[in-house]
Amino acid sequence: VKELFVVAGEQVKKGDPLIKVERPDLLIEKENKLNKLTLLKANLGKRNLQKENKLYLNDLEFDIKLKQLENKIQETKTSLEQQERIQEGFKKLDWQNQIVVDSIRLSKLQLLKGEKELLTREYHLKRKEINSNYALEEANASAEIELLEKEIQLLQNEEMELTQYARVSGAIGSIQVETEQLVPAYSNLLSVYENNPTIIRAFTNEHNEIELASGTEVWIESTNRQYKIKGTVIEVGSRIVQYPVRLRTFDQMPSWGREIFIEIPEESKFLNGEKVFVILQP
Repeated sequence: VKELFVVAGEQVKKGDPLIKVERPDLLIEKENKLNKLTLLKANLGKRNLQKENKLYLNDLEFDIKLKQLENKIQETKTSLEQQERIQEGFKKLDWQNQIVVDSIRLSKLQLLKGEKELLTREYHLKRKEINSNYALEEANASAEIELLEKEIQLLQNEEMELTQYARVSGAIGSIQVETEQLVPAYSNLLSVYENNPTIIRAFTNEHNEIELASGTEVWIESTNRQYKIKGTVIEVGSRIVQYPVRLRTFDQMPSWGREIFIEIPEESKFLNGEKVFVILQP
């Protein structure tokens, strides 16, 4: 318990802060998940940088080899053009030898062009392979990051609930804890009583075969039979529980039955903790 905002008997309004508690297990779990999230994001950034580096090296290698091939192609074209000019100047040369020389250079030019096409295809294939490999890793990492962020959000929502606010306007009853006290889970910390109760907790004996359902209208009557008001069943318990001692026919003999929760108007005259009768309408 980190902080108490109220004292016993104090009047509070709906929404007023009552108590703030701390859960060490929640803080540790949240911190671990935040650290894991930071690491995942850092690794994802690192992998993206590695991918960009590989793509850059692939581009650089392609550009160098492409320029070398283009230079060789240009040199071969230039050589062929020179050969054509020489042929024009020397008409009496052996045409058979000239054709052989031209054919060799033309074949070399075709080979160089084919090598250029192959280089381009290999470049695009390698680039696609790099992107594909990293795309799978990025998708897995992104999915894990998204899951962690949702889990952290849930923990943050739980953390927000560690500060409890008054759900109804009323008076503070007993406070069972003190500041800095370590409290077991599911313990009652304090109670708030509505100034005008709107919910009645009733019981029906386990041997009764009465069929009740949410929405059933009943009458709520005082023990002196002087006052009654209409109410509506909002929930019927799904288990058999022991009656409170105050509702037993004989104090020393336990009774068992089902809980029934009934909603009544705020303007009722009943007091908090008052014992009443629930009468089913015919």
